[in-house]
Amino acid sequence: MKNEVSLLGVVLAGLLVATGTLWAFQRGGNDFGVFYHAWQLVLEGRGAEIYHVSPDRFLYAPGFAWLLAPIALLPKGVALALWCLAKAAVIGFIIREFPSKLTRESLPALGLGAWGVVLLARPLLIDFEYGQVNSFILGACVWALLGHFDRSRPGFLDGLKWFALSVAAVAKIFPLPLLIVPWLSFLPWARFKGDDSPIMRRRYRIERLGSALGVALVFLVPFFSEGGAGGWRLLQGWRMALIARGLPLESHNQSFTAFLYHFFSGRPTPVIAEGGAQLFFGFSSLSTDAIAWTSALWAVLSCGFLLYWILRIREKGPLPWIAGAIGLLIIPSHLVWKPYFVMGIPAAMLLLHRLGSSRLGLFGILFFFAFINLTGFDFIGHRWGAAFEAASTLLWAHLLILIFALGRMPALFWRVMAGKSRDLGRRSPRP
Repeated sequence: MKNEVSLLGVVLAGLLVATGTLWAFQRGGNDFGVFYHAWQLVLEGRGAEIYHVSPDRFLYAPGFAWLLAPIALLPKGVALALWCLAKAAVIGFIIREFPSKLTRESLPALGLGAWGVVLLARPLLIDFEYGQVNSFILGACVWALLGHFDRSRPGFLDGLKWFALSVAAVAKIFPLPLLIVPWLSFLPWARFKGDDSPIMRRRYRIERLGSALGVALVFLVPFFSEGGAGGWRLLQGWRMALIARGLPLESHNQSFTAFLYHFFSGRPTPVIAEGGAQLFFGFSSLSTDAIAWTSALWAVLSCGFLLYWILRIREKGPLPWIAGAIGLLIIPSHLVWKPYFVMGIPAAMLLLHRLGSSRLGLFGILFFFAFINLTGFDFIGHRWGAAFEAASTLLWAHLLILIFALGRMPALFWRVMAGKSRDLGRRSPRP
């Protein structure tokens, strides 16, 4: 039975990827179109225009446009197909590698990974549909962080992992906190036993070098093309594009700050699925200043907890630490779109591993699945769909997954309620 369930998960995950790819072609791949246009401008020698001439806002570091510009040598349809194929490969890598550390049985491990992807079907489908980069960022995070716990002799590939992560981090900003990880061996309380061995010292040097080269290349490559003044103008253009984006208050924004505005400001919320109609939710109970201060407190506390989690690397098992570090990255932001929640896939895999063996746990997993995937307009109608979207449903689901997958007390409570003798709250073994 276990093998059949695992195979079903693998099939469903494959169908999700195929459906997402189909949607990318049927529904336009809008974000990919923005990337492709920026790449074309670079190839045409018009890279200075990437923040001014675009089908939509280009909000990424200028180096992102230069490094990926060769993709625009292909026809747009072919490029989009390869983009989706590469994304499918990344998802396959995560399904194969991450849960393989939880169980030695290969098929159940694949099934565990696949069902973790299925649990977060909605953000993954949206990521494919729009041709976004979040799945690639997730893959770079998992690739680099899993490699960090490897105790074998390091080589070129270990530097490449951190090069890829640093490029992704600078381009998209929110993964930047992870770039401190290769430097943690300098902190006595963050060291593992054996970190002072020649092999591990070499590994950390290689990781730091790869990370530094990635950051430098993203920042410097436009200067080689546009010169000093032109490169500086591009960096300023990037900064202004980010500032101009401001705080989007559409119901699509799943951030905590947007939730406060949607339900406590008394202002109408634009709902794109309703043609931009302004709908009212909640109450007029907080002033603009109160919302701003509450949002700032949320950002400070969540950033502080993310930093705390990263620094406590020695006290967490490798997989819980990785899942937590990746999942917490998006929490502090004032702008959190739906596809960002693919960053919760590693935590979803841990959640299934912890709770999937009990009947009560299965009911909990079904609740998470419904809360994430069945609260959209297609399932509960436009009025309720808009309300659930404006309530930042995906943010709360993401936080609950992190709590139940990584926290000890929720898992212990679940164990008592389920009448199980196995300690679901135990930590994974240290490397």
